[in-house]
This record gives sequence, structure tokens and C-alpha cells, in this order.
Amino acid sequence: MTNTRKVLFVDLGTGGSRVDEIDAEGTLGLGGKILGIRLLEKYLDVDTDPLAPANIVALTPSRLVAYGMSGSDRFGAFTKSPLTGIWLESYCGGTFARTLCETGWDAVVVTGAASTPVHLHIDAGGARILPASDLWGKDTLAVEAEVLARLDRRSAVLSIGVAGENLVKVASVMHEEAHTLGRGGLGAVFGSKKLKAVSVTSPGGLRPEAQEQFVLTRREVSQLAVDSPTATTYHTYGTPVMVSMLNAAGTFPTDFFSKGTAPHHATLEAEHWPEWATIDHDTCPPCQLRCRKRLTLTSGAETGRELHGPEYETIYAFGGSCMVEHARDVAKLNERCNRLGIDTISGGNLAAVAIKAKQLGLSADAPDPGDVEGISALLEAVATRSTPLGRTLAQGMDDALADLGMSGWSITSKRLDPAGYEPRRLKGMALSYAVSVRGACHLRATFYKAELGGLLEGLDDDAYVRTYIDWEDRMLLLDGLTMCRFYRDFMSWDRLASAVHQLHGAPVTKEKLEQLSTETITRIRRLNLAFGVTPADDTVAERFFREPTEVAPVLDREELRRRVAIYWAMRGWNEDGLPRS
Repeated sequence: MTNTRKVLFVDLGTGGSRVDEIDAEGTLGLGGKILGIRLLEKYLDVDTDPLAPANIVALTPSRLVAYGMSGSDRFGAFTKSPLTGIWLESYCGGTFARTLCETGWDAVVVTGAASTPVHLHIDAGGARILPASDLWGKDTLAVEAEVLARLDRRSAVLSIGVAGENLVKVASVMHEEAHTLGRGGLGAVFGSKKLKAVSVTSPGGLRPEAQEQFVLTRREVSQLAVDSPTATTYHTYGTPVMVSMLNAAGTFPTDFFSKGTAPHHATLEAEHWPEWATIDHDTCPPCQLRCRKRLTLTSGAETGRELHGPEYETIYAFGGSCMVEHARDVAKLNERCNRLGIDTISGGNLAAVAIKAKQLGLSADAPDPGDVEGISALLEAVATRSTPLGRTLAQGMDDALADLGMSGWSITSKRLDPAGYEPRRLKGMALSYAVSVRGACHLRATFYKAELGGLLEGLDDDAYVRTYIDWEDRMLLLDGLTMCRFYRDFMSWDRLASAVHQLHGAPVTKEKLEQLSTETITRIRRLNLAFGVTPADDTVAERFFREPTEVAPVLDREELRRRVAIYWAMRGWNEDGLPRS
């Protein structure tokens, strides 16, 4: 296998492009996060402002998707976040990954800024920068439909909404209506470059030869995605099945992280959706899980309306944080965010900030808890920066809280607000939020699953942290393979090694994979330190050490500090949390 990767480098400022070959020695044939850090190291000046033309966006398709591996129709995006000012990685399903992979580009790197709105089109021959002033101001669904109408078959589109155009720091990039590059403000980076859309057209399918050992692994994983208990649950309910589970465990963040349970949880739970909608199951081909849900309302004034089913994180953000009582209304807010191009986690949490500000007498213009129409109007105001409160919230949580005189209400780690897992109840998630490379992220280790599954009971601190690192390593390798998180239960160390063997061209050991994971985490650590992160930032918001919930005491500060220090040591860093030279 070659130790170089073919990168299409596009400068929107000059209108030029070139092909670079970059050294991929030591990546074991992987892309995704493992290639992403190499791209930022090569192309990004660490002092660059995230919204300056010199910031880059790197897009990398899964290399496994060419082999028809179930769960591999994913791509990654990497940049410097305008929300956090540090490393940002984001992953997305749909058909863009397969289509980009078929062009032969291992990565596309975009830099510079156009003077007027543009649409970047990619094919096997390179890049074309097309005018897009007619698309500026339109919502993501309209943009995607219009761009696809101009392209040949076997094409895919990414786009931003008005939130990205207005540099809202929680703006997302959308794909196929409901697939999202959501966290950290990638949409604002697109907007700062006047990049309204990115499209790709494939010259045709790839049929690379698969080794016998990988064929067996691919077959095993595909079968698990059809008939395992995990697959059955995801197919039946999708991620919203977690509402009832997490509420019962006292870890469903409610009323802007003031409580761990929601009194109205039943009307949010996926088990009750058939009472008010018919449900169709959708997928990212060739995945057999079919976890995505399309809803058709069957009652009320909007009978017949079609909506994408919201994911668990969206339900927590609006149904929990904002106290919206019904999943049907969360689905409507989900569509509102998707059209505007706003991350639903941060969008819901920012709406909760406004609700709390009104309750404290600090903002008269905010909605009340559960006010669906008021929250929808607020999201529009944030996306367009059309009201004073909208402009305040468009800065992101910590800056908005500071302007409102509410800094003590922050829930962020490294300026990113967390997902729907209450860290005072799930202490493993406190560790995860503290050490995650992109801020308060649930996906870098998905450690809530280990904790809810009872895998951490009775462990001393060393074993606890060692278990965390095992999960983080496996998830990092999934991100290197660029596979869906829902395949974590299917991709044992042996199957991970088999997939890497296919891409690398030679067998690999678990120890070699663990070494690559630690090296990648350490490279990102060095980059984040250069961006201004300090080891003292490896913690969670002060609120969690100060305020209990109705079902959980305050977080033990010393316990978290102790575990973070053990994590540093196990990653090979010094006692101050700095990588050794």
C-alpha cells in the first residue's frame, strides 16, 4: 500500500487548485481523524483566526466505503472551531462519503475566502468554483435540491443555511436534509469563506479487491447489523430509545441541567411515537441498521405532515433543556434548525440560556419553558442575528452568558456545551467531557454506554481510567476507519485489526493500534496547546461541582482531578499534562 495520500487543495481566494501528495507514513492506511490531524498540521497556521480566510476545512471520506463495508458510508470534516478556538472534528453519514471516495481523492482541503458566494464542485478531474449568489439566503433543503438539479446522477451536496452565512458560531453544515456536521461551528467557517455549498460527482463505483480475512469480517459485521439485539433496538426506535433509559437513570439533563429527570419524559419517548405518527426506517447505504426515522403525523391539524425523526441529542436539548413537552414539537424544531443550519444540541442549549435569563429577570424577549413557537422564533433570530438577544446567543454559550451576566450558569468544557448525559450522575462522562479533544463531547469515547452497562462498578481509579482509554482508543480507530458510532459493539479489537489490515496491506496487532491511538491523541493535544488550551482546561463547568440535581450530589472535584492526572500519565504525558518531547 502507498504511504502517500492524494489531496485536492482548493484556494477560494485565488480560485486555484492543485494536487498534493502528503506523507501518510505511520497511519496504517487509515484516514478520518488520523489523516485529519496530519492535514491540520501541514496546512494550518495555529495563530489563524477560525473565521479568517487562512483557516482550512479538510474533508476525508471513509476508505472502507469502497469495499461496501456496512456502517462505513461516513466522512470527516476537520478545522479550527470558531466556537471553541481549538481542534474541531465532525462526522456525517449519507451518500457524500461514497461519492467523494469514488473520485479518488483521499482528502479535499479548502482555504481562502471568495469575495462573493460560491459553490465548490468536485469530481475526479479536480475542482470548479461556481457562482452561488442565487443560493445565498436560501435554506439548506432548497439549496441542496437546486444544486442536485444541476448535476449528473451519482452526486451529493453539502450546504449551509443562513446561520452559516451570518457566522453564527453554532452553525452546522447539512447533507441530505437531516445529516449534520453539527458541533463547533463548521457552518460559520463555510460562511466566512462565502462557501454556500460543496458538491461532488462520482465517475462510477469502485470495486477494489478485498482480502479473504476482511471478507469474513465484513460478513460478520453485516450480519450483526441485521440480527443482533443492538441492531434490533436501533432499527425499531433509533437513538430516541435512550430517553426512557437515561431518564430512569437520573441522567436526562432537564431545565438547563438543573435536574436529571423530566416529568414529561413519556411524551418524548420513542416507544410512544406510533401513537401520533407512522414511522418509516431510513439508512445510509449499505448500512443495514436503518436507524433513521421519517415521521408522518397522523393526528391534529398537521395530519400528513412529514418530518425527520429527531435524534436523542436533539430531544434532550429541546425536550430536556428547554422543557418542550412533546417529541412531535421537538421534531418541528429539529427541522427548523436543519433548514437554518444550526446545531441542534447547541441550538437547544442556547434557547435554554434565553429561557433561564427570562426566569432570572435578565431578558424580557426570551421564550418561556416549552414555548415551541417562541423557541422557533428565537432560532430564526439567532440564525439571522436580527434581534439583540439573537445576536447575543449567536456568539455561543460562554460569550452569551457573559453578556447576560450569567457566567456562573455555564455547562461547557473548553467552550463546548455537553451532550445529553448528566455528569453528576454519570461520572465517567465527567471524565470524558474533561479530556475530550474538542470539548464536552460524548462521542470521543461514548463512555456512557460502559457506565450504564455496569462495567465501571467497583473499579479503582487506575482500572477506571484504563477502561476509559480502551473505549477512547477503539472509538478513535472507528474515526480513523470513519465508521458509524453505532457499530462500536460490532467492531471488536480483532475486527478493527482486520479492517486496518485491509487498508494497510499487512497484519497489525492490538498493541500497534493502541500505539497509533495514543500518538494521534498526543498530536491533537500538541495542536490544542498551540491553540491556547492549558492542562487546567481538562475539567468540567464549575456548576457541576457546586450544584446538585434532585437525584445526584455535586461532582467530586478531587476525584475528577485524580482521574485526569492518571489519564495524562497513561497517555505518556508528564505530571503537568504536557506531552513529552
